[in-house]
Amino acid sequence: MLRIAFEKSLPLQYIILFKINARGHAVPEYNSSQWKVNLGMLWFSQLLIMSGFSAMVPFIPLYMKTELGITDENDLAFYIAMFNVFGSGAYAIFTPLNGMLGDRFGLKLMLLRGTFLTAFLFPLMGYVSNVWLLIILRFLTAACAGTTAASQAMVGRTVPDNKQGFALGMLTTAYWGGAMLGNVLGGLIIHYFDYLAAFWVCGIAYFAAGFAILPTRDKVVHKIRETVAKTAVKSGFFRWVPRFSLPVWGTLFLLFLLGISRYFESPFVALKVEAMTSPEGAAYWTGIVSAMVSVGAILSGAVIGYLADKVAPHKLFPPMLAIAGGMVALQGWSSGVWSFCIYRTLAYFVCGGMQPVLLKLMSSVTPQEQRGAAFGFSTCFLCIGGMLSALFAGWSMMYFSVNGVFYTGAVLFLLLIPVYITPVIRVEKAAKKLAGAR
Repeated sequence: MLRIAFEKSLPLQYIILFKINARGHAVPEYNSSQWKVNLGMLWFSQLLIMSGFSAMVPFIPLYMKTELGITDENDLAFYIAMFNVFGSGAYAIFTPLNGMLGDRFGLKLMLLRGTFLTAFLFPLMGYVSNVWLLIILRFLTAACAGTTAASQAMVGRTVPDNKQGFALGMLTTAYWGGAMLGNVLGGLIIHYFDYLAAFWVCGIAYFAAGFAILPTRDKVVHKIRETVAKTAVKSGFFRWVPRFSLPVWGTLFLLFLLGISRYFESPFVALKVEAMTSPEGAAYWTGIVSAMVSVGAILSGAVIGYLADKVAPHKLFPPMLAIAGGMVALQGWSSGVWSFCIYRTLAYFVCGGMQPVLLKLMSSVTPQEQRGAAFGFSTCFLCIGGMLSALFAGWSMMYFSVNGVFYTGAVLFLLLIPVYITPVIRVEKAAKKLAGAR
């Protein structure tokens, strides 16, 4: 195999070695220790990011109600939907752009930009007196962030292919571990102090996460202009769209559908908890419920991430979707906070593993030089699904109450079972064919 080094003028962390495979693609050689350092620091960074994010965002419906004075149920449903639509919309617009910039200039740079800029913007939310200012700040923070997609892309680009199910699963444990820590911390801070303190904790956590990124080393796969030209459509608006293969686009469509179902009821959990407890204790119990849910998702990331390297995805998805649908329906039926907590934890035990399985599948059919863009587009499609789910969930609450949101979400999960099977099998076949050609 021919070994070549590109871009000698780049800093040390961007100099990489390639080997040329049977299809003529430049495939990076892996450093047996550096990918572990990357995974460890990215894990810690995501833990901090999600701790800060989850100390604030799950409590936004209560913040709107108690601090911004939005008490009408229909108005509250509208503004909660807008908050999530603007956030998801910004992710959908800017994350693919950040992914393509990461392929050209390094994902590490994108991570540092995202963490430090967002650390400045999140605390400003605690000083707003108008709900639309809050929504605009949510759009700006989402536009500047994109750290989860960039972390997943760096894992997809620096971790050996036979370890990616495990690595992406471990990154998921950081995501949900941070969510658990942040939910508890945010609930306690709001209960004993105020919302402003929770916003500041969020900003500080993002700032610390930026420093955790510094020891990582990225692999700039197509810094060279000729490679960019080969992987993008060249004319008009579509020159910004990477030339992905059909299996990659198929996986992105599955992530879009997952975004619709997985995030459907999430913005309204705090209101459901308030209905089962009291307005005074809603923030405290929302934190407890969300923390227990995160435990289920952490276990899911480890268990299902491991199974993703051993079991074909088309065998994993039908039972996962069926269990998720049943548990979401039981959440709508539940009238006690502890039973609601158990059903939600079980739902996220299976939901937490769906995205890593799809990302591993997508990575297996994506060339190394396109993985930054592919992971960026994966977040884009997931967020477009989340944006649509926020609109439909807000409509469901207006017409069917909070419980109706959960029943509708359960139906969406069950409808995905027949939709997923054939596309997943086709992507699996494409992955085997590509692996055989390497």
